[in-house]
Amino acid sequence: MREAARELRKEAHVTVRRADKTAAFVLIDTEEYHSKLDLMLGDSSKFEKLSYNPIEEIKREANKTIEKINAATNAVHFQTITGDFSPGYLYGNVKTHKNDNPLRPIISQCPTPTYHLAKSLNSLLTPYVPNVYSVASSTEVLDKLKGSSTSGTIASLDVESPLTNGPVGETIDFILERVYRDPSTPLNISEEALRTLLEVCTKKGPFTTHRGHTYIQKDGVGMGSPLGVLFANFYMGVVEERVFSRIRRPDVYVRYIDDTFVMAPFTQDIETLRRTFEECSCLRFTVEHSKVRRLPFLDVLISSNTSGFDTSVYIKPTNLGLCLNGDSECPTRYKASTIKAYVRRARSHCSSWAATHQELNRVTQVLVMHPSPSKTGRYKIHRKMH
Repeated sequence: MREAARELRKEAHVTVRRADKTAAFVLIDTEEYHSKLDLMLGDSSKFEKLSYNPIEEIKREANKTIEKINAATNAVHFQTITGDFSPGYLYGNVKTHKNDNPLRPIISQCPTPTYHLAKSLNSLLTPYVPNVYSVASSTEVLDKLKGSSTSGTIASLDVESPLTNGPVGETIDFILERVYRDPSTPLNISEEALRTLLEVCTKKGPFTTHRGHTYIQKDGVGMGSPLGVLFANFYMGVVEERVFSRIRRPDVYVRYIDDTFVMAPFTQDIETLRRTFEECSCLRFTVEHSKVRRLPFLDVLISSNTSGFDTSVYIKPTNLGLCLNGDSECPTRYKASTIKAYVRRARSHCSSWAATHQELNRVTQVLVMHPSPSKTGRYKIHRKMH
């Protein structure tokens, strides 16, 4: 298999890319792969082709603002950008779970001069994100469902490409409004300086393409940016405030970045919610309705009945059952942690013993198939079960 992979990489007409949302690789015709990237880059409202390398210009602009901030206050300190840098680079992971296998565009910004600055801004601004309806994990979703009534219909709302389609300028305005107009959350940086740093990290980051050309993303924040999730959560949080000032909030409404679980009395209420979200934003939303009152959300399969919500671990059809190999050269604690994580998820996600037992049996088979120390795996699972 290794030899076959090496031979395939020599073929100019074959491109090997990771699959999106699954631990697998995809062989795609190089011409098709390039044409899909070209189609994305052809959107002049989001991407602009450059005739020069703006790295030094970006460093000067960022450092000028950083020096002003560092001289004005000791409360916040940013590292001056020094050293050699290069543009990021664009690539796409193949969405094998969708029709026509579209690409998820990713712009790696690790080699850019503003990468670490963006990480610092992300840490600084995360406490300001509107998080009334957002959650950070599946376990928080389960906590929200506890004690909730199930007298209604359940569905999920999904944003079409929230990171690449979210308006950067408007989101920066939202961030500044929340940081500087709320007297309870002071930040000892001038508004002008913070705006400049946010724009440098989002609107001016250069990247190269498969054709060797240099671009910047004028609007939207590409996946690969440390500010991507922050901007998505900020924009969605403000839009939610707008929406729920116009219509009644559903009985259950829980959002994880761009995926939202909703329960409302009637199907038309969910359609009204979707339409209002589109009216209050520049985004487009899709709705997935439950089938037989069952709906997957993140890695949880949620079933509603008259007595409440039943939950279990949801395994996507694209999941290949891969995990850390027991024969791999890594510390034993990593292997033990893999087993513990499987067991912990089964116990937290499953609301009944039958569902827990079924998931633990599945996990046992996964571990045995990767010459993981099967006896050790079975022992740890057995011990956790009791």
